Amino acid sequence: MDKIDFAHSKVKSKFDKSGKLTPSQQIKVHFSNRWIKIPLKNIVRLQGECNYTLVYTQTREYIAARTLKNFEKLLGEDTFIRVHKSHIVNMMFVREVHVQHKTREIKIEGGEHLEVSRRRLKNVIDKLVFFHNS
Repeated sequence: MDKIDFAHSKVKSKFDKSGKLTPSQQIKVHFSNRWIKIPLKNIVRLQGECNYTLVYTQTREYIAARTLKNFEKLLGEDTFIRVHKSHIVNMMFVREVHVQHKTREIKIEGGEHLEVSRRRLKNVIDKLVFFHNS
């Protein structure tokens, strides 16, 4: 398998109806001496940097004084997936998965490529296929 393309899939909002993760839910991050609310549906990815996490939306990035593991528990598994020890991705923004001999990466909306760890690869592919086909 070389490439899985999700660019043309019709993705609906995948938020849990039980109230665990809804489009109106948001996280708060401290930014420019004030608290900013970021709707979960706007988060493209999160990147861990020691005890801080960079939260990327389509328009800007924020830094939060929480670990990536903390965000992983908060976000749940319905829409977000941990692809690497330092990356969590919103599955709605994943466009392609590339797998070659020594390279495993996903391409997210906007053209950015992120590495997928070897041990997470099968789970990432399975979840993305299920997410984009359901």
